[in-house]
Amino acid sequence: MIRLGKPKIDSLRLIVPLKDVTLNNKNPDFYRDLTTTNSDGEIVDEFVKTTSFNPLALVSTSYAIRHDIFLKADALYIGFSSKMLKEKYFDGISSSNIDTIIDFVNSEGVVSISKEVFMSGRVVDVDFCADYFIEENVGNISSLIQVCIDLTIPQKRVNMYPYQKADNKGIQWGRREDVGRSYKRKQFLKYYAKAVELKNHSTAFYDAYLKDLLKGNVHFQDERLLRVETTIKNSDHFKTYGYTVKTLNSLFDIKNDEKFIQIFMRPMSQYMTGYREIKHQEGLTFYQQLKTILLFDRAKLLSMQVEDVIPMLARELKPDCKVSQSKLRSEFQYLIEVSENAHKTHLHNTTDYRNFITEIEGKKLIP
Repeated sequence: MIRLGKPKIDSLRLIVPLKDVTLNNKNPDFYRDLTTTNSDGEIVDEFVKTTSFNPLALVSTSYAIRHDIFLKADALYIGFSSKMLKEKYFDGISSSNIDTIIDFVNSEGVVSISKEVFMSGRVVDVDFCADYFIEENVGNISSLIQVCIDLTIPQKRVNMYPYQKADNKGIQWGRREDVGRSYKRKQFLKYYAKAVELKNHSTAFYDAYLKDLLKGNVHFQDERLLRVETTIKNSDHFKTYGYTVKTLNSLFDIKNDEKFIQIFMRPMSQYMTGYREIKHQEGLTFYQQLKTILLFDRAKLLSMQVEDVIPMLARELKPDCKVSQSKLRSEFQYLIEVSENAHKTHLHNTTDYRNFITEIEGKKLIP
């Protein structure tokens, strides 16, 4: 029911020549001349609606008509996802179930399209995903997120966004809409609790198609079913991995083998450093120990984050010298890191934690 550890296609956009599809003449608002009138019946606006999506449906295709620079003609952009497979959602989109997708698109009554045209369409914004199960009594998704936070390399070009809410648990690097042409350096990557997402953000779909099927499934657990997701933007992006992919046909020709895991591993290695034990630096001087106590006591007294106390305390202790304040701020920051590292070292020196790190390294969830 839930395929684990295997990359699969979750969603994509398909671009086909508009001349090769048939628009439904009975559709009331897609690709029609629409008018807006005022209370007197006067026309105040005229436009052609070139997009279509049914937000009320449990599953819907997105359609858009726009001029395509490669075709040098108008094209139909069709966006679809594995949700169209309904009960087979966790299978992902593949050559074995693409007929189900095409039938669904045609059944919506917006357009009619042949399988030949569909399969020869150009693919963009392909979302690949893989599902993993974090083992019992070793760790969970929350602890994996914390490891990822610890390992993330600070950088200006890509931001990290962790979220640890009861109804939204995960971490991502960058945003899909911010990638642009920098897909090699800014490839979108996201980890999240799949069971939590389905129950809280795809609730109607989950209740209709998956809830009964997943009853008793040992892998469908809030804190243990992890989904990893990334986006390959276009054919040039595929080429950076050594794949020639332009059409849906050629997308299905990719071998789902060990090499293909690189589409997750490359951005992972760009955003995170390899795991290493954080050693506690011992041998603080007497005065450094006093400064550490002062720093944390002041933060507790003022109910502030300890980092926010640093500039305030530096000004109090060195009021007349900005150079000395700067040096003191650096020393305070160092003392905070020493304290945090001591806590992490204590945590990491447990058998269960080391087993957890071994597991997620083995599943290639961290570099």
